[in-house]
Amino acid sequence: MFKIIAIVCVISYSGHVLDCTRMEETDRRTFHTYEACMEEAGYKRTQIEDILSRPEFSDTQYTLQVNCEGTPDSI
Repeated sequence: MFKIIAIVCVISYSGHVLDCTRMEETDRRTFHTYEACMEEAGYKRTQIEDILSRPEFSDTQYTLQVNCEGTPDSI
C-alpha cells in the first residue's frame, strides 16, 4: 500500500532553505499500486501549486515535492 506525501520548503531570496513542512493527507487514503498513487499525486501537486500561487503567497519562493511512499503495513 502507498500514500501521498508532500514536502514544501520556503526559500529565502538568497537561496537558503528557511523551513520545510512534510504533509500527509488527513483522510488516510492509500493506494494498492505505486502507479495509482503517483497518478493521484500529480493531481495533488496541481492542487497545492494552485494554493501557493494565490496572491497572499506571491512573494514567497518555495520548492514542492509530491511523492508516494509505502505504508508500514506494506513492508
